[in-house]
Parts: sequence; C-alpha cells; structure tokens
Amino acid sequence: MSGPAYDPGEASHRALRGIRQELERHPAVSVARGFPEGEFTSVVAELDPAVVGNEDATLAVRWFAGEQPGADPEFSFHVGGPDADFGWHHEPNPHVKGWGHFQRREGSAYRYEPYSFSSLAPARVVWKLMARLTARLEE
Repeated sequence: MSGPAYDPGEASHRALRGIRQELERHPAVSVARGFPEGEFTSVVAELDPAVVGNEDATLAVRWFAGEQPGADPEFSFHVGGPDADFGWHHEPNPHVKGWGHFQRREGSAYRYEPYSFSSLAPARVVWKLMARLTARLEE
C-alpha cells in the first residue's frame, strides 16, 4: 500500500510555511507573510532597519520543491529596496555554472558569482542566508 501521491505545490507550500516560521524567529525580520493565502508560492519579509541598517529593505523568498520527491529544490532569497537589489538563487541560470549563485544589481545589469549551498534544507538555508544578508546590508 502506498501513501498519498506527491503534490509539488503542497510540498512547496510546506517548505515556504516553514521558511516563514524561521524568518519570523530571526531578529532581522519585523514580519513575514506567505502569499497567496492557503497555498504559498512566496514569502515576503520586512527587514528591521534597526538591525540591518537599511530602510525599506524587504526579502522575497520563492521555493519550488521539485516535480518529484527528492528533487533538488529551486529557490531564491532576494533583497529589494531603494538601496538594495541582490540575492542568493538556486536555479538554472545561463550566467553561472551550476545552480547556486549570488547576484547583485550594478547599474542596469546584474553581476553573478557562483555560490555553493552547504544544505538544501529550508530552515538551514534561511539561517545561513540571513547571516550573509545582514552582513551584506551592513556593507
């Protein structure tokens, strides 16, 4: 007897729900919300300017668990705001070899650097990238 069929939308929603919970626990986050209600496809977090030193910076997170169980997830943690446009992505991109990369807008174009994720577990990715994010915003 097998369990319920794998649903990539539900798996992605579960991961994003956990990501939202982890972000809500992080001291650099004022509030985190999942969108749309019911089955998240993204999470948006408002960053606390007192912690990150940057007014009006937000973090947008996308996470797709993959079409099959055990597939590598595709995700992005991208910061936007008047003085910030950068993020870490794990997805195919013609500008870098492999899936992992960091990208930052410089002028009218992005600059890309390969980035290796030590874990693809949602909670671990949150805490690792939030440490890197706060350091980048303080620069």
